[in-house]
Amino acid sequence: MDLARDCLGNLVPASPWKGGFSPFGLVCPKCGAPVRRRAGLGRKPHFAHFSHRAKPDCEDYFPPPGTGVESLQRSIIAETTAQFGRESLTCGLFLNYKSGLDSLALWLRIPSVELGSAATGCLVIQSDQGRRPYQADDLHIARLVPLTPQFPLATCTGSGDLLPLATYLSEQLSAFAGDRNIFYAEEKGGRYVFCNEPLELGTRYRLLARSLIELPPDLGVALDWKAGQKIGEWHSYEVELPLAFDTSSSQLATQIAEFFGRKISSARPRLFVVEPLPHHIESDGTHVYPEAPETIFLRRSALGRVSAYVESNSMKVEVSEVADEWVQLKGLPIGGQDCTVSIAGNEQVVFRVEDCALFQPPGLVVTAGDTVWDLHAEVPIAPAELLYGDVRVECGSERVAVHIARKNSEWRQEGVVLFSGSGITKKLHAGSFGELLDIVFVSPLQENLSQSRPRIATRLWVENLVAKKFGREGLNHVRSYFSDPCHANLYRLGRIMTSSLMPYIRAAQEQERRD
Repeated sequence: MDLARDCLGNLVPASPWKGGFSPFGLVCPKCGAPVRRRAGLGRKPHFAHFSHRAKPDCEDYFPPPGTGVESLQRSIIAETTAQFGRESLTCGLFLNYKSGLDSLALWLRIPSVELGSAATGCLVIQSDQGRRPYQADDLHIARLVPLTPQFPLATCTGSGDLLPLATYLSEQLSAFAGDRNIFYAEEKGGRYVFCNEPLELGTRYRLLARSLIELPPDLGVALDWKAGQKIGEWHSYEVELPLAFDTSSSQLATQIAEFFGRKISSARPRLFVVEPLPHHIESDGTHVYPEAPETIFLRRSALGRVSAYVESNSMKVEVSEVADEWVQLKGLPIGGQDCTVSIAGNEQVVFRVEDCALFQPPGLVVTAGDTVWDLHAEVPIAPAELLYGDVRVECGSERVAVHIARKNSEWRQEGVVLFSGSGITKKLHAGSFGELLDIVFVSPLQENLSQSRPRIATRLWVENLVAKKFGREGLNHVRSYFSDPCHANLYRLGRIMTSSLMPYIRAAQEQERRD
């Protein structure tokens, strides 16, 4: 065929080739299947369907000769890649923020695929960080490929049965623009936002830009905007859209849409993992458990059908609705296979069960006077006793002690033990070993409220997270909301309402109400 359609919907000719458009992401204008440009000696330049990926009834499809095992394997992987939507969490570009290192990292996620023992071929990712080849046997688990922001970003080529997957990954890589790129700003693993995707109200994003961006003053009143760390030669920014616009702000909404070059839409339904929490979250946002939980409870922000997908068709995850806001999952697959959970067709979370031995160190032992407890546990002594007493933390090994001491300069290290003296604020961040937070003194009124309504472990855990992320003022607002969940106290939460902690705050409140 002489014409193909690019990712923007424009028709592009096979000849003459001017190199003005990307060769990736081209589709047939008749059936929508992927095509590629072919040319050579004695051959007129034209676009051709990828073998075994075209629709047989397309009038512009001319299948090549040859069938057998090879064509069967290619059809299998073609069907597999068809399961991954363009906006999938299982494949594509992700930008995550490493809080400990205060830096950003860009990744390409290659999904796991089930090809069978007879599959052949090679997948090659070429970037400024080198050449990374993957054989068919290497892709039974998901892979993360580090990338450096640049334009073009990287190339992906494939052979044999991996050719359809290479085409799919090429489409993802070619979406990265040379000027501005937007990612979701999740706690980890923010997915790339394609140019035709609208931005959602009440959602936080990260923006990568080649040059400095100045936010127009008129937009500063509506957008929570701040500049972040550079990644290579690119500038980064964090921005959060407001929850809604009133009728008097319609012009402001138009200006924001023009500033980003995107449409603005209402927030889509979202899912939040409530219980049990994952052991850790990977750089691409995958929730990892050391063993399959019997049940996982999810909370949804709005009504919508929840579904779960596993690469292996032989494994099914049971999804059931407990209430309007609650959904539970049973039968999470073991063996490292990804389980993708969606609401209203939008992928929200990816689960995986794998060995977490390297991420499961024993908790550190804390000693204050005659009281001994694990750093993961709630502090069993009064705040004043902790503040004005000597505290020691036994780390088990000098290597662990050195690692934690580097992150906590106010603590003194002696061998495998960390010390904090009398009158010094006892605050210790030890990663997956646990943490000791600042003491927060409460008013007598709050003490009376806490005595009349006992605080359960879930609420204490939530309050610790709030104190760490939003400080003492945020904690006071949350405690007021726990004591009296009226609209006035809800609005005082401010940014906490749109944070990832809000579902847990509501879950703790609901649990306390039932108790």
